Amino acid sequence: MAIAFFVPFVFYTRHDTYDLFLEAVSEEEAPGYSKIVKSPMDFGTMKDKVENGSYDEGSDGAAALYEDFLLCMENCALYNDMEGEVMEEATRLFGLLPETFAAACTSVATSSKKRKR
Repeated sequence: MAIAFFVPFVFYTRHDTYDLFLEAVSEEEAPGYSKIVKSPMDFGTMKDKVENGSYDEGSDGAAALYEDFLLCMENCALYNDMEGEVMEEATRLFGLLPETFAAACTSVATSSKKRKR
């Protein structure tokens, strides 16, 4: 597992105050979700992908992790009321994105430079 990918993941799971994105959404808790959301994603799946090495190393892996995070947020917007509490939480988490991924990208770049020496 690349530590650079683990850092933003841990950050987001700690800041997901209500654990809204921690696990896959079930039809029981969100009726009709699978009809609306064609490519589900959640932080638990992202964690599994980090731990089993599904994300590539370096900037390609960081980009894939970033895309999965965006997919979580896009799916949330597709299914939920834009004025509701779920979207409020998603918006708050989304606001943390630039700083978190900038730190992860810096970590990846630093790690890559050290390996080249």
